[in-house]
Amino acid sequence: MTPSAHTDHGDRHRTGRWGNRLRGAGLAAPVVVVLGAALCAGTAVAAPPDRPTALAGAPDYAALAVDQAPAVGHAPAVGQARGPAVPPRVTRLPIPAVAAAKRAAAPASGDRLAAATTRLGVPFDVAGVSFSGTAPNGLAVEVRTRDTHGWSAWRPVDIDSQDGPDPGSVEARRQKAGSAAVTAAGSDGIDVRVTSKAGAVPRDLTLTVVDGGSDPSDATLTPTPVATATPSAGPARTAAASTGTVQTAALDTTAATTTPAVQAVAASTSSVSPPAIVTRAQWGADERLMPCQPDRLAGFKAAVVHHTVDTNSYTAAQAPALMRAIFAFHTQSRGWCDIGYNFLVDRYGRIYEGRKGSISGFTQGAQSGGFNHSTFGVSVIGDFTSVKFPSAVQSSVARVIAWEADRSPFDPASTVRLQSGGSTRYASGVWVTKPRVMGHRDLSLTSCPGDSAYPQVAAIRSSAASQWRAGQYVGVAGKYTPVAARRFIDTRSGVGAPRGLLAPWGAVTIRPAGLPADVTAVTVNLTTTAASANTSIAAYPAGQAPRSSSVLSTSPGRTTATAVTVGIGAGGAITLRNAGGGVHLIADLAGYYSKGSSAGLSGSFRRVLDTRSGLGAPVQQVTPSRPLTLTIGGLPAGTRAVNLNLTATRAQGDGFLTAYAGGAARPGTSNLNYAAGGTVANLATVPVGPGGTVTIHASAATDVVADLAGFFVTGGGSRFTPVSPRRVLDTRYGWASAYAPLVASRPLDVTLAGVPSSATGVAFALTGTNATQPAAVTAYPTGFPRPNTSYLNPVPRQVVSGLVVSGIKSSSVALASTGGSVDLIADLLGYYGG
Repeated sequence: MTPSAHTDHGDRHRTGRWGNRLRGAGLAAPVVVVLGAALCAGTAVAAPPDRPTALAGAPDYAALAVDQAPAVGHAPAVGQARGPAVPPRVTRLPIPAVAAAKRAAAPASGDRLAAATTRLGVPFDVAGVSFSGTAPNGLAVEVRTRDTHGWSAWRPVDIDSQDGPDPGSVEARRQKAGSAAVTAAGSDGIDVRVTSKAGAVPRDLTLTVVDGGSDPSDATLTPTPVATATPSAGPARTAAASTGTVQTAALDTTAATTTPAVQAVAASTSSVSPPAIVTRAQWGADERLMPCQPDRLAGFKAAVVHHTVDTNSYTAAQAPALMRAIFAFHTQSRGWCDIGYNFLVDRYGRIYEGRKGSISGFTQGAQSGGFNHSTFGVSVIGDFTSVKFPSAVQSSVARVIAWEADRSPFDPASTVRLQSGGSTRYASGVWVTKPRVMGHRDLSLTSCPGDSAYPQVAAIRSSAASQWRAGQYVGVAGKYTPVAARRFIDTRSGVGAPRGLLAPWGAVTIRPAGLPADVTAVTVNLTTTAASANTSIAAYPAGQAPRSSSVLSTSPGRTTATAVTVGIGAGGAITLRNAGGGVHLIADLAGYYSKGSSAGLSGSFRRVLDTRSGLGAPVQQVTPSRPLTLTIGGLPAGTRAVNLNLTATRAQGDGFLTAYAGGAARPGTSNLNYAAGGTVANLATVPVGPGGTVTIHASAATDVVADLAGFFVTGGGSRFTPVSPRRVLDTRYGWASAYAPLVASRPLDVTLAGVPSSATGVAFALTGTNATQPAAVTAYPTGFPRPNTSYLNPVPRQVVSGLVVSGIKSSSVALASTGGSVDLIADLLGYYGG
């Protein structure tokens, strides 16, 4: 077959971008062309004047020819005119081995030339090599590229063992070995030379060049402010005086990740305002190129700064083509699920969405091999070996890191322990302590993000931390006032919210009536029922965000309750937000914290009731006709309320418990819901009656266990400082722990980031999942003896949640289980003292 001159792309850098065709009915798919090994043999052009003699005699490739059907889409006939939008084109060709007689040792390294090739006449934006099997000893790749300014200098290209998916992952098992992507916008020539210690050549050594295509709107591409879209809101309502004011909103979660609805969800999950981001739809990602779907994570622990290497001379109009080309190279040449980085920044400071889902969630990248499960990557398009990041770039990198850190969440100024999954710098299983914002070279043997840019990482870290701190909710410390429990939300009857199931992503923002002007936080008992799908409820200060947090998890067929103490936000209100299917929501007010209240929390953690053994009451179950009045000994004068972790077990039927002050009328509220034969627990903050008494009512006969978790005494005790809820533990993802569940034989010490070392107690929502057998989980200050109390009763095949109020030591709390194993998730709500 006679090669033909490749002329159809000659003007493509003046035609703009192609993304409009992607969104239209007439989409032109990216073209993948594979060149046969012998196809262009003998086709040569004159070498450029400064071509090194080491390449003399190596085959040159001057023109594009097709010897098989393209893998994706169709190739236009040579010379055929294109429309104004040009799709990306991926071209691959084998890199031939150099004849043995020509494998002279390179003078600098002593390594021997193994293979070389030249590619001229085909415009491209990104290039790289790939191969099969294991790299020969000492494998090195160098390239130089040609554009309108002539030939660049030779530069080494990283063999991507330090990038890419984590070893052992599904994505890693399907990837092909190769180099990093070399960005070279507007180039039409490339020289490649490959060396190794013995001149050995990797199998299937292939050069890939990618033309990113074009579209007229490339020149006018503008980032989209993620926060500009707002959810459609239901009518503002003024409820009865006993319930307060409520506003509701429901968001459509079925839309694509770049629709305004989902952008609004992304904005609502952070207190640091999101930056303007060029979405995948805007830069023209063809989602059909994704061969697989990356894993989703609960959040990230740290940020890694990269550069893509090579070109710094691209124009603003060429940047979208570079994005499309990097995306195509990573998916079509390397075999990754998606573009490797979570976010990218061009030299003009524009931020781009990289991996799909990085705006609306947490998508595992392929950017720092061995640490992708813990980190997200931000890569600057360009080479910053000898030049620094421009100020606009540095600002944008810090901005996107601050936003992502707030969503995850973590303090960018802090350090973190990370476990390697296997990188070029750290073997698998090694634990390392690193800054939360670091350069790629801190985790792998690479020069990335460049010798000139790497010193700027410290300033990026500092700027991101400043932005992060400015966006944090600052609660006001207050003491506690108990109230006679009263219901202020019930979606079954329309109390405090519209009647009917709270929709997926629906939220209720409300200020319970009767609170003083200086209120700082409220304690509420939440109950969910009639869930149409697995879901969770987040509680947070109005105007703030849930981030990756929840206080209650439930599923169809269950009625589930949990207590929560949450700070007051805008308008003295709180927001309760549903994540999944429709669900009925009930909320009962137990009390509030304020600057003018006088009762602080004092520690006393012990079992005070067990009807199974006769502790604190006769050996008999609590029944509807026989409520139990418990006298709690040892409470000081002036005690106004107690924290009781109530457990119902061996119940004779489905029912609920209500705890209230001894001698008072029973309120129309509940603290805990149980099923026949089950064991379930929940914390209740209960006013005490004369003589330190609390009455417990059961709607169906059940045994009851009660553990005292502190008491509120007038004129003493600690103030409570609320925080915007944030995740501090997730054993499923190694968040503040090893990647392993809690087991009965090994208590887990958890350091609570953001809690001052002088704090005496802490409140957090605790969730248990993946339990292997029924168990009881307790919490206590690290270093103290394990108590015989419990907060949570996980069971197999269920997700259970509860509020924990525990003493701490040096910002650390210990968690222990009685049997089997269970994954635990903890979301910090606030702390006492400090």
